Amino acid sequence: MAYNLYQVQMSNAWAERIQKEMAQAEKFWNQQVQNLEKAGASAGRVGVPVGDIYVGEAIEVRSVAGSGARSAAPTGFTSKTAFLRSRMEKLEAELMAERESRRKVEEDLQQLRASMKRR
Repeated sequence: MAYNLYQVQMSNAWAERIQKEMAQAEKFWNQQVQNLEKAGASAGRVGVPVGDIYVGEAIEVRSVAGSGARSAAPTGFTSKTAFLRSRMEKLEAELMAERESRRKVEEDLQQLRASMKRR
């Protein structure tokens, strides 16, 4: 019985440590995003989203940092949620562009078929 209790306590201690590290990483990445937003505004990148400016390992690490089931951040804001929301918006925009181009291709194909039938 004592052995199992020890395992549970160690498991809880590790879970708390991971949550604390995730909160620290999330705070760090949120500060990085804020710094980039400030730097972007002063550097003339006003219309460019932060996601387009700051790519690479940072986004990967930021998404991993907030990958817990619940937020360990004191603000209740999770970078995972913000990252996923921005990613979804970007993918939806790409999907709409793809649908529009597909619609144009289908119209061109119908026009081509109609012109072939006339001959």
